[in-house]
Amino acid sequence: MLTPADAIAELDRALVETGQDVIVRRYTSPTGNPRPSTELSVRGFVRPVDALAIKEFVGNLATPYHEVILSPTGLSPLLPLLRGDKIVVDGRERNLEMPRHIKMAGVLVRIKPLVAG
Repeated sequence: MLTPADAIAELDRALVETGQDVIVRRYTSPTGNPRPSTELSVRGFVRPVDALAIKEFVGNLATPYHEVILSPTGLSPLLPLLRGDKIVVDGRERNLEMPRHIKMAGVLVRIKPLVAG
């Protein structure tokens, strides 16, 4: 039987092999130069989302959307991820629009946010 710890370990291995480095960022102040933030560099799997598949959830379909798969490993200072957090992919900051926290037996095993930009 697959346990939550097994699921996280399996995801961590897959992200090391096929993922890429991303930065998860939360701004801690509305202003500043530079604007203060907390950020963590983690592995994630990023893929574009078909605009038709998300048409009912979002308004502006001209904006590219991506789904990012993240492990909870190493993200505890920023959990739970919130709408308005940022994910930097290939040097480009994207807006976290729909945080989706996936649990198994009550334990967070995966985060699959929808990001715009």
